[in-house]
Amino acid sequence: MESLKNWMVGLDLSEIDDSVIKFTKMLSDVLKPDRIEFMHMVPWLPDEVSTKLSNEVRMPSYDGLMQEVEDKVFKHFTGNDPIFCEVMEGSVQFDLWQESYVKQTDLFIAGSKDKHQGRGLFPKKFVRKSVCSVLFIPKELPANISNVWIPIDFSEASGQAFNQGLHMAQEFTPVPKISLQHVYEMPHAYYYEGFPKDEIMRAVRELAEQQFEEFNKKYNPYELEVASLFTPLAGSYAADHIKREAEQGQASLILAASSGRSRFSKFFLGSETERLVQQEKKIPLLILKHKKEQLKLWDLINA
Repeated sequence: MESLKNWMVGLDLSEIDDSVIKFTKMLSDVLKPDRIEFMHMVPWLPDEVSTKLSNEVRMPSYDGLMQEVEDKVFKHFTGNDPIFCEVMEGSVQFDLWQESYVKQTDLFIAGSKDKHQGRGLFPKKFVRKSVCSVLFIPKELPANISNVWIPIDFSEASGQAFNQGLHMAQEFTPVPKISLQHVYEMPHAYYYEGFPKDEIMRAVRELAEQQFEEFNKKYNPYELEVASLFTPLAGSYAADHIKREAEQGQASLILAASSGRSRFSKFFLGSETERLVQQEKKIPLLILKHKKEQLKLWDLINA
């Protein structure tokens, strides 16, 4: 199970910051991280542009921006919390990700904005680049964590996410409901004319239920009761099914692994991940990454 003890929270000084800080405070009171760093990245201005500015133009000062960050943070946190605030100049697309890597961040937290509110703190590609887990927080927050929604594909990665979700859930009072959703694809033979579609669908569903029982026994040592949902992948994207069912099921947190297998792995590793990150603006979304494996891969790339 991944340890989420070192957190970094990205703030962009927009109105969504209040929701981000408030939700971070709620989680930190339960999960007790060792360190939370609130970071505001000021976009750098190229020299060739800054030299053309009028002398009367006044740029934001570091002290003023730091004061604004601290005012936002200390509206919810106290001096007894393990928090730090920082303002630095750089690229949101690269330097913020680089800072999270250098400071060995376990969990990066950011706001999730609607399209009409702007691009948000950083681009969707941050999820792919990051070696740490990433939590996206919408503007409208759930009243509490009452239903943790976990997409699974019976892989080891989704099993670890399931196990982590169970561990986290037990820290809350009362313990939230755990809902597992398996999105499965029908075999190509199902669509072939003349094949018994009803029988194939029944057999695939039966196999999924059998795999679920084995999966639950392996990754649920606490023997907590969990709800299960089996969704055939038909004429849509896995991310669309997850978003729709999670919202209808009144999930208060979606917790997903960052890797998987078969059709579902496309959801986690490629465009489907970005699709869910882009579309899900109503429920907090936590993408869990296996930090040690990600660091090994990063070291190999940069060797």
